Amino acid sequence: MRRAVAIAAALIVLTGCGAPKTFTPANVSSILPGAASTPPGLQFLPDSSGEQPVSQVTKDQDQQDKFTSYGFQKAFASFYANSGAVTLLEQQASTADPGAHVVAMLGVLFQTPDGAHKALELSYAKDVATGSNIQKLSVRKIGDETLAESGTQANFPLPGYLIYWRVGNALFAVLDAGGPTAGSSIDAVITYASQMNARAQRI
Repeated sequence: MRRAVAIAAALIVLTGCGAPKTFTPANVSSILPGAASTPPGLQFLPDSSGEQPVSQVTKDQDQQDKFTSYGFQKAFASFYANSGAVTLLEQQASTADPGAHVVAMLGVLFQTPDGAHKALELSYAKDVATGSNIQKLSVRKIGDETLAESGTQANFPLPGYLIYWRVGNALFAVLDAGGPTAGSSIDAVITYASQMNARAQRI
């Protein structure tokens, strides 16, 4: 009798878990917002958005090689900034506009959920190793696994907040960074991430 109860309990757990989501490149591309979703005060930058090579979503050759070994397939980005941030990023300003503000969203597709999981862990490790004042933050879970941080990314002039989360075989990220008067916040990042995750869950 006890064995029958144990088997029944296991079946309930398995039924609740379900199979992990498997996305296609078209799926991931559709999850990324476009010009119509531009945050207030920012502009959509089409030249920095759309499909991205692996070199654009990794910090160095080691990360690029590992992403490839993890089964990297495609990456897509949506990039938004105000004029102060554009001037700074194009290195046309010697000092940062205190209101410079950037929001960047990313979706990276891997062949398997395990590849996306490894990429999430490696991305955070690279941020810590190459960035400044990177601190892990406690946030509610989004997707299958979530990791949030604050600090300044390597080779990026503005501090901010970043969330990585995984859904099935896709890794997503949102960055909200800016100067002291830009109003960047972890709450804004959570909002953007939740909106993207809702689209992912409907696929």
